[in-house]
Amino acid sequence: MSFDRRVAVVTGGARNIGLATVKAFLARDARVVLVDRDDETVDSAVSSLGVAGDRLIGVSADVSSEESVKALMDRVGAAFGSVSYVVNNAGICTLNLAVDLSVEEWDRVLAVNLRGPWLCVKHALPLMKDGGAVVNIASQAAQRAQRFTAHYSASKMGIIGLTRALAVELAPKIRVNAVSPGTVYTNMIEHEINWRISKGFDSDGEAVKKDWLDRIPMKRFQSADAIAKAILFLCSDDASETTGETLNVSGGAVMV
Repeated sequence: MSFDRRVAVVTGGARNIGLATVKAFLARDARVVLVDRDDETVDSAVSSLGVAGDRLIGVSADVSSEESVKALMDRVGAAFGSVSYVVNNAGICTLNLAVDLSVEEWDRVLAVNLRGPWLCVKHALPLMKDGGAVVNIASQAAQRAQRFTAHYSASKMGIIGLTRALAVELAPKIRVNAVSPGTVYTNMIEHEINWRISKGFDSDGEAVKKDWLDRIPMKRFQSADAIAKAILFLCSDDASETTGETLNVSGGAVMV
């Protein structure tokens, strides 16, 4: 699978799934725009990749801001002239019971996780005149009940709906799909475990991990690399007849 120097924009590209996706695109001869929320984070990620020449640029942007996203795509256009792939991976999640969420907390998560992908597609479209593919990152939280993330779950279910609507509107030149990761073990998971213990919902971090694993038929957490491979498949010509779909990469967790 080669992407023949076509351009991929990856939001939330400085860590975890985003960084794994950037690396996977670079390994398959794409040119990549790594997008994250601040200059320091972007510069550090770009430097760590050690890619020379015009194959990688880093841009800081707030995907919830239309002005910021427009400036991002203007810069991409100036640097590369076109875009073939948009991976909407940027996302945030705070933890709280639904009844304790503030309006500000709800609005911020929906703004980044749902408004952001819409804005990125809207302003990337003028650069996608030759067609291409969009992959939005959903979550198992959109498809199975869990505590403490009602706003996050709502935003990710919205991503699935947005994906289907865009797939209809942008066909036949642009395909739009989603990848729905299961539990990818990152510092965000450690943060959730520590938060649950601090709030008295749980008392043993290892017991929390075991409970999560017990609900995954494959009995393992998912890796960022596995998610990246699914993203690249949906961008590739191998998925040329696939649009409007959500690909679950959850070890079977959404079935139980």
